[in-house]
Parts: sequence; C-alpha cells; structure tokens
Amino acid sequence: MKSFIIPLLAGVVADASTPLRLRQSDATCCFSLSSVGVVDKKVTEDHTGGVNLGGSFQQGGFCLDKSTKTLKDYLNHNCFMRGPTEEFRCYAGAVGATAFDISPLSQSAKSYLTYDGGPGTFYACPVGTGDNQYYTVFSASKPNTTGCISVALALDNPSAGCVSANNSTLAAPTSSVRQKTTSHWSTQVRQRQSAVNTVTVSSMSGYSQVPAAGLWSSVSPSVSANTEAVSKTSSATASHTTKPSPICSVSPSAPSIAPIKLGSPDKSALDGIRDSSAEASITSTNSTVFLYSIPNSFLPPVSDAKTSLCALQFRMPACTELPKGYPCYSFSGLEQEFLADSGMNFDLILDDGQATWNRTTLYQVVPGETMLLGTFECGTPKGSYGSRKMSWHASSVRNFSLEFLHAGVGNDPEFQDGIGAWIVPCQ
Repeated sequence: MKSFIIPLLAGVVADASTPLRLRQSDATCCFSLSSVGVVDKKVTEDHTGGVNLGGSFQQGGFCLDKSTKTLKDYLNHNCFMRGPTEEFRCYAGAVGATAFDISPLSQSAKSYLTYDGGPGTFYACPVGTGDNQYYTVFSASKPNTTGCISVALALDNPSAGCVSANNSTLAAPTSSVRQKTTSHWSTQVRQRQSAVNTVTVSSMSGYSQVPAAGLWSSVSPSVSANTEAVSKTSSATASHTTKPSPICSVSPSAPSIAPIKLGSPDKSALDGIRDSSAEASITSTNSTVFLYSIPNSFLPPVSDAKTSLCALQFRMPACTELPKGYPCYSFSGLEQEFLADSGMNFDLILDDGQATWNRTTLYQVVPGETMLLGTFECGTPKGSYGSRKMSWHASSVRNFSLEFLHAGVGNDPEFQDGIGAWIVPCQ
C-alpha cells in the first residue's frame, strides 16, 4: 500500500495547479470548478477529501455520471454532502444521497453544478486568516451559516460529454422579459466593466456638487456648476468608468446626478414616494422609487437640430472598495441571478420630457461593476424653465434581492460616492 500512496501524493504536490481527471471517454462529463459570487476562487480538494475554495491544495477534478447523478473526484472517490455537517466531501467507497447534475447553459455559456434538484447554491465558510485563508464548501442545508458566503460553482474546461449532456437539457426562454433582451453579457444596455477598472482611486479634487441635486461637475473648486448653487469640494474617493458602446460612451470624469429622493412607491404622494430616505430596498416584497432633478444648466436644451443623450448608470463597487464606514449592501448573489434568471426592472414612471424607455428589460448586476440601464434624450424640454424631474421604479424579478445605502442623496450626504444609480451624460 505504501508504494502506491507515496507516488500519488508526490504527483499531487508536484503540480497543485493542474486538476487531475479520471480516464474518460467522449461520453464522460469531466470538469474542474470555480466559485462565482463574492468569493471567486478555484475549487480545490485537500488530502482528506474535503472540497474547498482556494488554499494550497490540489485543484479539484471531477466527473459526473448523468445516468446515476453521482459525482467522483480525480481519485475515483464518490462525492456527497450529508448531515449533520453538510460538508462537500469525496471518500473512497462512500456513496452519499446527494444527486448531482449540471445546469443548462446560461447566457454567458456557463454551466453550474447543482444538486438534489435545487438551483445550485453552496455555502463557503472561511478557514484561517490572511494569505493562508481558504473556504470550506457546504450545501445550502448547513445548519449554521454564520460568517459563510453563498456561492455557485461554475464548470471550467468541461469535456465533450458535458456539452452533449447539457444540450439535451437546454430550455428555450419562457420569460417575456428575457425574450425582449439580448445576452446580458453583450447587450448594449448592460455595459460590463472589470472590478479593477470600475473603481479608480483618485482624490477627485476640484469636483463640486450642486446641493439637493447630487450633481458632480468637473470644474475648479471656485466655480460652481450652477451659478445659483453653493460650491463645495468633495471628499469622494472613487470615480467610475463604463465601457463605450454604440449607444453611449461615458467619460470617467463626466458629471453625474444622484437621486434627490428615494423611497417606497406611493401613488397618492405628490412625488410618488413614501418614507423617503437614502436606503434602497429591491426585494420580492419591497420596491424603490428613485427621483431625480436635472438642472437646466446640466446640458443644453433639447433642440430640433441635435439632441444630447444621457444614461442611467448603476454603480456597484465591491464592498472592499467602498469608502471607510460605508455599510456593505445585502445582495441575493450571482448564483441566484444567473441560475434563477432573476434581476431588476427599472420602469420610468415620471418624466417632464417624456423620454422613451424600455420598461421590461431585465438588469443583472455584478459586484465590482458599473452598467448602463438605458439612455434617453437628456436636455430639458424646449421652452421649459427650471429643472427636469425624472423617476424610476425599481422592482425585483424572480426573488432578486438588493438592499443598500445610496450615496449622494440629500443636501449633505455622509457618503458622496458608493453604490446606486446616477444620471450621466453620453459623450
């Protein structure tokens, strides 16, 4: 026995970055895994058969038998999750009751590991600290998830057998919202930006804000963007960039307008908002109205000759990128979004300028990214005076959940920059 074990462990230590796989035929579905969510790491397996995220262990390699819904690791050990711990483990000879499967291809051409007929939600619980920290993986039935993070496990480098098995389960979209949108990775409305490029640290000195309008303007501190407004220098610590598109390109230094008010919808209220605050709640039971006031000095009036375009831009920095003291948001997670095809609707419900807006588009947000929700002609209506009022009603689709403190709301907000929806001009 000893002569067999030592070469095996030596091979594992020799190249811990390369997943080992069972010998496979064209019909076998084999793959490695990586997590999707707040924790984004490769799936590894320790010497006791524990499945983890990250760490100095061998990268995990797995094979799925679609006929029996059993999963085996690269040592041909059966994988399972069972009580009382619900830890994801792979043991020799042990056969758990877990029925594994893979999800149909998502719009991003990804499949996810699922189990027991569920959407494929796992919990990653931290072990250790600092550079030595890794995460142990559990099923969603784990009794105590305090300190753990929900993740999905996406298939990496799936074999040909996974493709053929997956294609047999592909389903055509049934949602009218989905049918009216293109891929959420390529749509012109959803502009992807990596976490590294989305938030660019800068002092933002020389920026001023129009009180009660949340207007950022790239001007000198002594000059206001509105001659009637009191100029003040911002202490914000981040600026945002969004990928250019055929519809709208947004400069990182472009001025932006935060809501003057947000809260629960109330049709009987003059501005359509009840219980106004800076806290947004978009869940299966709550929705939020975002009210904006665009000063007539923001952009030239709309003319018959040429119109200016603006966009509603949603910023969602990673929690680690938020200013000190800024509370992290509560988010239902990427696996819930992509596997359940959930997200948000932003419906334009008030506009002095009568802009055209697609009220059925499904928006799926990703922590660390900035996206465009849509564009509209943003000059004030010709012949009008004063500010232009616009408001959007944000609601949950298929149990999506996002609750956060919106930055820049009010006359003297504690945080000038963070998560939320801003009106920005297109170049």
